[in-house]
Amino acid sequence: MFNVAGLVAVGDEVLSGEVINSNAAWLAQQLLSVGIHTKWHMVVGDDVTAISQALEWIHSRVDLAIVIGGLGPTADDLTKDAVADHFHWDLVVDAATADYIAAHHGRSPGWQESVSRQAQIITGATVWQNPNGQAPGQLIETSRGVIVLLPGPPRELEGLVRGFLLPWLKQGRAHSQVIRRTLTSFEAGESALAHQLLPLLSGQHPKMGIYANPGNVEVRLETSTSDKQRVLSERAVAWIRGRISGRLYELNQVNRAHVLLETLIGRRETLSAMESLTGGLVLARLINVPGASLCVAGGAIAYTDRVKMLLGVPLEILEQHGAVSAECAESMARSIRQEYGTDWGIGTTGYAGPSGGDEENPVGTFYAAVVGPEGSRVKRRMVALDRQGVREAAVELALTILWEMLDLSETYGSP
Repeated sequence: MFNVAGLVAVGDEVLSGEVINSNAAWLAQQLLSVGIHTKWHMVVGDDVTAISQALEWIHSRVDLAIVIGGLGPTADDLTKDAVADHFHWDLVVDAATADYIAAHHGRSPGWQESVSRQAQIITGATVWQNPNGQAPGQLIETSRGVIVLLPGPPRELEGLVRGFLLPWLKQGRAHSQVIRRTLTSFEAGESALAHQLLPLLSGQHPKMGIYANPGNVEVRLETSTSDKQRVLSERAVAWIRGRISGRLYELNQVNRAHVLLETLIGRRETLSAMESLTGGLVLARLINVPGASLCVAGGAIAYTDRVKMLLGVPLEILEQHGAVSAECAESMARSIRQEYGTDWGIGTTGYAGPSGGDEENPVGTFYAAVVGPEGSRVKRRMVALDRQGVREAAVELALTILWEMLDLSETYGSP
C-alpha cells in the first residue's frame, strides 16, 4: 500500500527554468486522485551524480519514487545509467521493447540509431510500452519501496500514467481514494477566512487548506472515501457554512462563464459590456465559451471619460462622482445595455495601478455593475494585488454579480 510519493524531474532545461515543470504538478494531482500524497518535488540537471543523490534522498523517505525525464537516446539522457549505477543493477536491451519500437516507430527518421539506447531496461523491471513515443516506462520494486521511471515529454508521460501507472496503483485501493471538496468565496479575503476557520485548520480530519486567487478564495477539504471520513467531511462543510458570512459556492470545477452563458441562452437573453480597467477581459472570459455568439452581442472598452460619454454616460455623473465610482459603473452598464439593445449590461471601472487612485478610492479599488431586466446591482472591492491581479479580480466580481442576479446561487451550493 503506497501513501507517500516523491518526484524527481531530470533535465538542465527544467533546472534552468527554460521549461516549466508542469509534469510534476499534473502527476501530483493524478496521484492524489488515488490517495497518494506527494511530499517532495525535486529538480536536478543532466548529471549522473545529481540524479543518484536525488533518488537516494527521495527513495529513503517515500513509498513511491518517480523519476521523470532523461530516458531519451542522446548522450545527456542519463537517468537509466544513474539509477542502474546507484543500485548496482544491470542495463540490458529488451528484445520485446526493441520490437515494439520497430513496429510502431519504424517510419521515424533515425529510429534504428536510437533503438538500442531506448530499448535498454533495468534487469527485473516491469516494462510499460510507450503508446506515444519510444522510451518505455519502467517500474522497479525494492526492499524500501517502488521506483518508477517515466519519459519527460508531457504527452508520453500522460499516456503511460493513465494507461499503466494509475491502473497499477488502483489495485487494492478501492477504499483509500481521496475525495476533495472545494468551497469558493468571491467576497471574503484569505486572512479573514483563515481567522474564521482557525479551529478547523488546526485539525487533521478532514485535512483543509485555504488558497487565494485573484478575485476569489478557495477552502479545500480532503478526505478518504471511508464512511467515517465522509461523515466528517459533511460536518466540516456544514460548520464552515455556518461560520462564514456571505456566499460560498461548491462549483466542482464548473466553468462559471459556461454556466452563465448556458443560462442566458436558455432564457433567450442577450448581454453586452462596457469595460474600463478590465479592458475587454470580461467579454474575453465569456467569448471563450463555445456558442457565445448566441447571447453576447458585443461591447466596448471605454478607458477615457470622452469615450464613456460617447457611449451614453452622462457628463454630470463623471463630474459629480468621478469615473471610478458606483454611479459611473452602473451608468456604464445601463448605457451599453441601451446602446446595444441587450437584456443585460455589465460595467467595470477602477484603479488597477500602479499609479492613480485617491483617498476615497486607492489603487486596487474597483467597481462592477450589472443592469438587467429587473434592476441593477453594483459592488465595490479593494484588493492588494498587482495590475493584472486587480483586473482579474474585477472580472470575477462582474461575473459574481451576474451569477447572483441570474439566481444561480442555490444550484451551486450557496447558503
